[in-house]
Amino acid sequence: MAPDHDHGHSHDPLPPRGARGDAAAAPRPPATAGQDWWGAWVDAWTTGLTAPVALTVPALLEALGHSAPPSSSADRRTAGLWSDPVLALGSSLALSEPATARLAQQRAAELLGWVQQHSRFYRVHHTPAGVQPRWSDLPVVDKRLMMVHFDDWVTDPRLTLERVRGFAADPENLGELLDGRYAVWSSSGTSGEPALYLKDRASLNLYEQLLQTRMDRRCASGRWWWQAAAGRLGPWGLQPRSALITAIDGPYASISFWMHQMTQHPWLRSGSRAFSVTWPGERLREELNGWQPSFIASYPSMLTELARWQRDGRLKLAPLALWSGGERLVASTRQWIEQVFQAPVVNDYGASECLSIAFECSAGRLHLNDDWVILEPIDRAGQPVPPGVPSHSVLLTHLANRIQPLIRYDLGDSVTFFAERCACGNPRPSFLVEGRTDDSLCLDNGQGQRVHLAPMALTTAVEDGADVHRFQLRQTTPDGIELRLDLSRSAEPERTRGAAVTALRRYLAAEGLPRARIDLSDEPPLLDARSGKLRQVVCLCPARG
Repeated sequence: MAPDHDHGHSHDPLPPRGARGDAAAAPRPPATAGQDWWGAWVDAWTTGLTAPVALTVPALLEALGHSAPPSSSADRRTAGLWSDPVLALGSSLALSEPATARLAQQRAAELLGWVQQHSRFYRVHHTPAGVQPRWSDLPVVDKRLMMVHFDDWVTDPRLTLERVRGFAADPENLGELLDGRYAVWSSSGTSGEPALYLKDRASLNLYEQLLQTRMDRRCASGRWWWQAAAGRLGPWGLQPRSALITAIDGPYASISFWMHQMTQHPWLRSGSRAFSVTWPGERLREELNGWQPSFIASYPSMLTELARWQRDGRLKLAPLALWSGGERLVASTRQWIEQVFQAPVVNDYGASECLSIAFECSAGRLHLNDDWVILEPIDRAGQPVPPGVPSHSVLLTHLANRIQPLIRYDLGDSVTFFAERCACGNPRPSFLVEGRTDDSLCLDNGQGQRVHLAPMALTTAVEDGADVHRFQLRQTTPDGIELRLDLSRSAEPERTRGAAVTALRRYLAAEGLPRARIDLSDEPPLLDARSGKLRQVVCLCPARG
C-alpha cells in the first residue's frame, strides 16, 4: 500500500506526443477556498521530489537504454489490433476520452512490439509478429504462469528467478535497486507462493509523477494554521510529518517504494517514518503519539483500529488527512474514521503488479489512470462484462513497465465500472473495486474486555513468523481462533504447523491475549462461496459486551 491520490493540476503531466492540454488531460475539479492555498502548498511540498516530465513511450524506452519501434510499424500493428467489437463492451478503453484511448492504444501496440523483440515467453505465447490479432485474442496470463516462466518472461536476460529471489531475501536490499536499475517487490502470497515483481526506473518515476499530480488533496485545512505555527509542519510549513503503517519486514510494494523514495530524496527522511503493522498496540500508540504525524497512510482495518484508540483517548492525534489502501474501504467505515479524526480519508487502488492503478476523487469514485493502464472486467467464463455489472475478475495491462511486461494479466479483483461521467468533473473512467474483504476480529481477554485485531496485522504476523502464505484464521468462539493451513507446498509440514502456532500465539500475547485459544485444524482453508476467493481472516463469533 502506498499513499496515492487524485486531482491537482490544470493539465495532465503525461500528455500524448507533441500535445498538451487536450482531451486526454483531466480538468481540475472546482476547489473550495480552503483548497486553493492547499493546492499551492502541496505543489511547493512536492516540487523537490522530481521536476514534471512528459513520460511518453519513447522517453520511457530511452530511460531503459532502448529505442522505440518506428512509429510507422506501431501504427501498422494498431490498425488491426483494435478492430474488436469485444472492446466496445468490456474494456476501459471504451469509456476513455477519444484522445486518451488513442494514446493508450498506441502505447499498447508499442508494448506488443517490445515483447516480441525482448521477451522469449511472449514471443511464443502471443501470435507471431506480422500476424494481425484482435486484442481479445491475446491469451490471458496470471501470476502462476509468470512465476513458472519467470526467466523467459523478463526482458533483461541477465535477470533470473534465482538472482531476483536472492536479492529480495536480503533485508539490506530493501528499497535498493537490483543492478542499480530494477526494484524488486514481493506479494503476500495468499494464493500460494509469493510472486516477485520487477519495476524499471521508468515505472518508478511514473508512480511518483502520478502521486504528485493526481492525488486527492482534501485535508482538514483548519488545522494547518495552528500546526504550522507550532512548528509541526517543518520549515515554512513545507515538511509535514507522515506515518506509513504497513508490513515492513519484507520487500512488499508499499515499504519498498517508500524506502526507495527516502533513498532518492534524503531530505524527506526527517519528516517520514514507517511503523510496523505487527507492533503491539501499546508500542504503536506510544510511537504515534510521540511522532504526531500530519498524514497517516495504512490499511482500512488499521485506520479503523487507530480510530478506536483515538475515540478512547489512547491516541491523541490531529492529522490533516488519512490515506487508505490495500483493502476494501466500506463507506460507513470511512465516515466513522473521518468523524473520529475530523479529517478526510482518501482511498486509492493499486497492487504489487501496478502501484498506481486509480485515484479516488471527492465524489468517492476511483478514476483509472487510463493513459497508462487498461482494465478489462470479466465474468467467471472470462467474457467481458458491461458497465454497471460487478466483474468476477479484471485483466490488467500495464503500459509503462518494460522489464516484466503484464499484458491481459488476471488481477483477481472484482470491479464495477460506471457508464456515466463522474460528478467531480474528471473524465477518466470511474469504477468501484471490492478488494480484500477480510474481517477484523474481536476477542475476549478473560477480564471482561474486548481486544480488536486488524486482519492485516494478524496475517503478517503468521506469514513472517512461519513463512507460510496460504492459511485461514477463523474466530469460532469469543476467545478463540481456529487456524487452517494449506501445507501442500511445505517441505516440512510439522515444522510449519508449529511455527505458525508460535507466531500467532506470540502476536496475541503482545496484544494482551496470552490466554486466547488457538485451535489447529486439519481442515484446509475454505474459499468464499460467492467469490471463490480465499478470505484469510473470518469472524464467525465475535466477543460481546
